[in-house]
Amino acid sequence: MRILFANTIQMFGGGEVWMLRTLTALRERGHAVHLLCRPETELARRAQAAQIPLFTFPIRGDFGPLTILRTRRLLKKLAIDVVLANMDKELRFAGLAARLAGGVAVIPRRGVDYPLKNQIHYRWSYNHLAHRVVANSQATKNALLRNAPWLDPNRVEVIYNGLDPQPFLTPRRLDLRGQWGLGPDTPLIGFVGQLDERKGVHALLSAFAGLKDRNRDAHLVMVGEGPLRPLILEFSCTHQLHERIHLLGFRDDIDEIMKNITMLVLPSLWEGFGIVLLEAMAAAKPVVTTAVSSMPEIVLDRLTGRVVPVQDADALAQAMEEILNDPDRAQRWGQNGRKRVQEHFTLERMIDRYQRLFQEQIDLLHARR
Repeated sequence: MRILFANTIQMFGGGEVWMLRTLTALRERGHAVHLLCRPETELARRAQAAQIPLFTFPIRGDFGPLTILRTRRLLKKLAIDVVLANMDKELRFAGLAARLAGGVAVIPRRGVDYPLKNQIHYRWSYNHLAHRVVANSQATKNALLRNAPWLDPNRVEVIYNGLDPQPFLTPRRLDLRGQWGLGPDTPLIGFVGQLDERKGVHALLSAFAGLKDRNRDAHLVMVGEGPLRPLILEFSCTHQLHERIHLLGFRDDIDEIMKNITMLVLPSLWEGFGIVLLEAMAAAKPVVTTAVSSMPEIVLDRLTGRVVPVQDADALAQAMEEILNDPDRAQRWGQNGRKRVQEHFTLERMIDRYQRLFQEQIDLLHARR
């Protein structure tokens, strides 16, 4: 198959990590993959580094004639069979381009649990440009359909995100505790994500400060960047936590981070999917997260970690202490999590589903000719 992924997002987050992993995995199965995105973005830089065939040009407006015509020309030149569109803007301009090119299947992927707007251009694009729709969780599918009685639920396929567990199974090469002069049993509470309001950073800081007040010697390891970084630095100084909160910025060695931490905490207010939960679980680490979006579909409460109410710093602190107080249970939850990833959330399983869906839609288009 000849496949084009379209993404106009300028930031780099979990959805973009998913896209690069999926493109790479499809290429390894022998498919011709291509990426269309905006120029000078982190996604473009990383795609180029991964040697994924990349096409960039300014994308102006959902129905910009120049954007549509340039995309149509690209589809024809590459003889694309299927376009996977990231969200709504990409569906509109790439979907129109595909209709003009002819013979191209268009499948938008919804990666966040936002409902569709009950507006004419949403109805038209999802009913007339999209051949099928992918949601990355049941929560995302439910949200997608909430305000869209005009969209047939049978056209929406749930395909969970997946990852390759192998990098998380190998021996640890990085020793964060040794780098920081900490004892080998010092608890490291991990957080991986953008440092913004959506990730529940305020609740996490409050919960961690509560652990410190109860004489816990845990350290907080925060991986990522974002607008709340100055607030976190100020909080750590105000609460005398500057030696116990470690801001590591962006990291490319997430597998090594996960092998070092004692647990992962992701107290999001809402999420696209929470791929970092799978990464921690693949490393056999217990996780603490909130009862929003797809998280309860990933984390089984009291089997692979804890699921707590959103924006509840006390419940978050109690869940963290529950793991710290019982290492045997923490290890058991971690092993349960690893098994769950291997059975339900592998990259191989996900690629099988996408490959099947793409081929089905291509075959249907050819049958109609």
